[in-house]
Amino acid sequence: MSRKKRILRAGLIALLLLTFVGYFAFATLFFPPIEGGFSSKISGLIPRDVDLYVGRAELRQSFDAFPRLTVAKELEENPAVETFLESPTWTELERANRIEETLAEIEAQLEQLPLGLDVLDVIGGEEIAVAADFEGQGVDATDWAVYARASFWGKLAVSALKHPGLLGLADQGLEAARDGDVITLSGVGVRRPIHVIRVRDIIVAGTSRRLVDRAPELEVNGSQDSLLLAAPYGDFIMREGRDKQERDFEIQLNVAKLRETQGFSKPLLDPGAEVFGESFLARLLPLPAIRRLIGILDLDEGLSADLHGELSTELLKVDQRAIYRAKSFSREELIDVARFAPADSTLMVYLRGPVGTLLRMGLDALEPAARDNLNAVCTKAGYASVDEVVDILDATMVDRIAFFARPNDWGDEDDMKVDPDTGEKVYVGPPHDDTPVFAWAMVAWMQDEAPITEMRDRFGQAGPRIGLQGRTPGSNGYFKNRIGGGLKVFEYWSQFVQGTGHIAVMTYGENLLISNRYKFIDIMARNAVGQGKSSTRLNGRTDFQYLMQDSVNGANVALWLDPEGAGDLIREQQRVVAENRIKDSINYRVERPKIEREVSRVSFQGRSRSALSADEADRFDRLVDDQMAGFRRRVVEENLPGELADIDRLITYLGAMTGALGMVKLDQKEFDISLRVVTPYEGR
Repeated sequence: MSRKKRILRAGLIALLLLTFVGYFAFATLFFPPIEGGFSSKISGLIPRDVDLYVGRAELRQSFDAFPRLTVAKELEENPAVETFLESPTWTELERANRIEETLAEIEAQLEQLPLGLDVLDVIGGEEIAVAADFEGQGVDATDWAVYARASFWGKLAVSALKHPGLLGLADQGLEAARDGDVITLSGVGVRRPIHVIRVRDIIVAGTSRRLVDRAPELEVNGSQDSLLLAAPYGDFIMREGRDKQERDFEIQLNVAKLRETQGFSKPLLDPGAEVFGESFLARLLPLPAIRRLIGILDLDEGLSADLHGELSTELLKVDQRAIYRAKSFSREELIDVARFAPADSTLMVYLRGPVGTLLRMGLDALEPAARDNLNAVCTKAGYASVDEVVDILDATMVDRIAFFARPNDWGDEDDMKVDPDTGEKVYVGPPHDDTPVFAWAMVAWMQDEAPITEMRDRFGQAGPRIGLQGRTPGSNGYFKNRIGGGLKVFEYWSQFVQGTGHIAVMTYGENLLISNRYKFIDIMARNAVGQGKSSTRLNGRTDFQYLMQDSVNGANVALWLDPEGAGDLIREQQRVVAENRIKDSINYRVERPKIEREVSRVSFQGRSRSALSADEADRFDRLVDDQMAGFRRRVVEENLPGELADIDRLITYLGAMTGALGMVKLDQKEFDISLRVVTPYEGR
């Protein structure tokens, strides 16, 4: 063998020996380079009984460079997000949590990663999950762990913790204590000890030693007792029809434990709220009885959520049990109901349940004074009480009801007639004030029309006794009007009906239609028989159809919301409410005497009212009233912008939404929520 060949052979042997020794040295110090990864989802390393779980795959789809979201620029240019970032709520949140400062610190630290790596390179840019157990009140009493599928560099970083001298941890004031395969970090800047372990290519790090220890146990036993193999996870997260790329968030939350440990005693919806809608929904929805939520959440071009919940049946009320036993409706039934509504409806609510039970919930949600007034109206119409009316309706109606609302932008043109004496057009419709209101309508289904007809006439014949009045004082306010197709609408005129001055009622086939605007009934009747074009009906809107087909099939409650066009009306309504609230806040016992003293000083040489003549006293009162009115105007002008700031922000938030559909399927033990909110980012 030639000398050259001997040298080459020796070199090859040395290289192989060096590679062999290097491989085993690296494997001994760190990890086997050819080690396989964890073959299942991260949820296979998480116990099924955790109180909180949030998981996400395909991280590189969400981040340009961690921690900045891919859609960050679009979000910042979105009017709703921009408004929120300028709001006092965000200012307080930022002040309390130093969010921007923390993000800047994270970005500065990440720039120090070697070889131009970013955090997604380290954790692989794939799966990540957070799990937590609620052990007490506050974040410091919550034990948590983060799970991330790591790249080669991530595995190397965790393995290097076994040799803290290599990383110079002591120089940084940190200590890495080893207990088997678990490494516990403590020291400067670490508020609570962080336990770290690697299970193949999954890094697990957190304050919960239980969760960290359980990860390798679950890997060894094939993920038995893990979240991945729990039946609810398979049914409600890995469900049919889910995004195949799994770019959504997986969620599980122990709601009962969260309420218990965090001391959440105030309900999300208050049954004692002054606002009827909140009070009614608090009675209808089983929020206090929710034990656990599990499902998926998608934030791509809006919000999409499919959640399943478990209920504590012992916390359900009798009325709730009655409603939850009702038959759910299908998509086809919802399409049929939506044909009544105009395409530009701001709101549609459809409920399946016993009408009597729903009405009693509504009565309980009213303010006591309003309930007393309604009861008085019923007794003056010849009924024993409002409860007798509810019993009749319960026996007469089918267990379904729909409610619609849209801006009241119908003018008074259809109620104008030529005065034969003057030749001019005059308004002959119901007198009404200028209160800004939504036009609303309700549709119910009858199984016996006769009791409804009798009830309609009894209330109409009660006339002035129940506050009905025509155009002249003392006249009866019960009228019959004709709309398209010669259909008859019965109207109850009353000054107590804000904005429209009347309530209209019509029976049409199996349906009972009620509205605060007879024109709304006209539109619904035309839509019901197909006289209105498909594009003018809600069920003809492609976005409504798409969201409905993408939602759960079968529900007890459906809610459609399209705030476009409603912002000006909402603001005007809230302006009236705010003005009244400001006026009511004035302490007239203090302010009026001040004005009286000023009027006395300026106009009556300091004489008190009791020292004035009758004529002078009248002038004194007029001057005081004028100045009080001016004072009220100034107080309102000074305080109104602040009062309207919150509602202006709300309108901006709503304006970012082009449509929303929520569906709730209720049972006595569980429920399903499907929520679709379309808020497309600019330019996407």
